[in-house]
Amino acid sequence: MTCKIGIIIGTGPSLSVEQIDSAKKAQKAGKAKLFGANRAFEFDLDVLAATNKEFWDYYWPQLKDLRCDKWTPYKPSADKYNINYIRERNAPGLSTNLTYIHHHHGSGPIILNIALHYGIKTMLLIGWDMRFPQSGNRHYFGEYPKPMQHHTKNIGPNGEILGLIREMETINPDDYGIKITNCTPGSALTHFPMGDLNDYL
Repeated sequence: MTCKIGIIIGTGPSLSVEQIDSAKKAQKAGKAKLFGANRAFEFDLDVLAATNKEFWDYYWPQLKDLRCDKWTPYKPSADKYNINYIRERNAPGLSTNLTYIHHHHGSGPIILNIALHYGIKTMLLIGWDMRFPQSGNRHYFGEYPKPMQHHTKNIGPNGEILGLIREMETINPDDYGIKITNCTPGSALTHFPMGDLNDYL
């Protein structure tokens, strides 16, 4: 039977050990699949997506033996490392066409679209802060190495990543017969209902 719950792991600084432990227990019990982008690969994902070639080149020694399905919309990296390639388009919402995704200029929306393609009906978001803190680390793992650092200019007064939030607001889960719940405490992404991860597992 196909697992219909997907825990979509971001790498925001609010991510907690408790949430990761709950996600892993659900994964081990066959209740959920773990999806994530970029450095979320460190959580033994079922499905990983990353866009830029710098990520694949830098982390490939750590990635090459991982069991997760690996996806990228960047064909040169797909060819170089023999990983899954999917085309991308700049369009609102999510693509229901299995041959491409809507990228929204971010790895988070990309992994959401891939989860939809995997048949996930309930998506639970953790580590999706969608804001940079006023002090401290921008990411759970600390800052990325220099080749992968990019600093968004469109930032709100409390660190909100405004451009990407607006992109996410074009996604209406009812259009796809799915539910998306943001289980990230303090997230700036309020377009989806908020909840507690353990309540859904």
